[in-house]
Amino acid sequence: MVTKKQNQRVKLTRQLLRNSLIELMGNKPIGKITIKEICENSDINRSTFYAHYTDQYALLCEIENELIEHVQEHLKKIDSNAGSVQYLEALLSYIEGHADIFRILLCKQENLSFQSVFIENSFFNLKLNLSLNCSESVASYVYNYLIMGCLSVIKQWIEADFDMSSKNLADLIFRLSDKAASVVY
Repeated sequence: MVTKKQNQRVKLTRQLLRNSLIELMGNKPIGKITIKEICENSDINRSTFYAHYTDQYALLCEIENELIEHVQEHLKKIDSNAGSVQYLEALLSYIEGHADIFRILLCKQENLSFQSVFIENSFFNLKLNLSLNCSESVASYVYNYLIMGCLSVIKQWIEADFDMSSKNLADLIFRLSDKAASVVY
């Protein structure tokens, strides 16, 4: 039977390993990080690492999935009647509050799978209030263009060390989206 103390130890071990990997990813890509480095950095034995994960990619996958889950939980708290600007502002506030991990996963690593999942799970409910008079196919291209632009702006904001408030950035993104969409039709 697993005791509460054992569960706490498992959680602590996993947290130490996660922190170690994120710290190492700040200096080099995941493909160049060894299990030995993760273990030395976290002061955990390799056998303990392998009791929890198969490799560094499995650990990274757990980190990414947990982060996406937390983002979704945070965004579920937003009133469904709130406008899209408020939704985006809440997302940006969450990113700012978890700057270190987003800086690593969105900016430092060329982790396109995380970016794709992040976009799908974070921007899915974001309505850009586009009034496009075009086919559904063209509207899909415009929407994808705007979402990728939004992601690039967010990455720049992270890299600029959050040089404007989340509210101002949300307003800017919506103004840019509105202008860009108005050029199409």
